[in-house]
Amino acid sequence: MSEKLLATITHKCSLTERSQLEAIAKARGVTLSELVRLNNQVCISAEFERIQILMSALGVTTDTRANDFELAPPLRDVTPPKTTGIKKAQLREQLSLIHAVDKQ
Repeated sequence: MSEKLLATITHKCSLTERSQLEAIAKARGVTLSELVRLNNQVCISAEFERIQILMSALGVTTDTRANDFELAPPLRDVTPPKTTGIKKAQLREQLSLIHAVDKQ
């Protein structure tokens, strides 16, 4: 176990279960934490093995890349184009009218 152990897990069990686990760990010459970790590793590897068997039996893959696809035409923008600058042009016309009236 050369990897760095950075995560902790807390689980609930009865006092009897804890004392039994401590006795098993002592008999095996490991700490309670190491015993629980070893049991977790056995459980995880068994589950991954079961998944691999199911994947091979059902032809399932973890590769999610789509190999066959259709090229769709690009989406057309159907929104009407925005007209910009009209308000400024109207203001300029109004200003030119005001200035034209002032000059008269």
